[in-house]
Amino acid sequence: MNYELHENTSELLPKTLGDIIRANRDHAELRLSKTVEIDALVGSIDKSAVLKDEIGNWRLVSLINKETHTTQLLLIGDSRLRKHSAITSPVVRIDFAKGFVLTKSHSVYKLGNRGLGEPPEDDLMVLCAALHQWGSGAALGVPNISY
Repeated sequence: MNYELHENTSELLPKTLGDIIRANRDHAELRLSKTVEIDALVGSIDKSAVLKDEIGNWRLVSLINKETHTTQLLLIGDSRLRKHSAITSPVVRIDFAKGFVLTKSHSVYKLGNRGLGEPPEDDLMVLCAALHQWGSGAALGVPNISY
């Protein structure tokens, strides 16, 4: 996958979730989701739902707004259809029994194999680009990457 970096080359690409937000850290945080956050979203998803894609090597990432005390869980990983890293809109329900995730945009994703530890570099870049597309990247000092 080709990425463009829209900042000084002296700025390093993030190596971890904790390195993505570089400004206003008192307002927001990114980290791997905690079990209690994931468990709060567990529920049934209709088997007849139309699948948008399958995400492999997936992780759930928590985007925490420290001002409003809200947390959004985002699914990141490898898109089977697009053949590259992908990120979803916030997750609203997780059905581990069926292996499905439902997002705020009403998309349903099949969960492939679960990834372990920090996301790979491509996932971090997709997350940076998404935060800019969603309008919060500049305020949070996120490296400006487009894909």
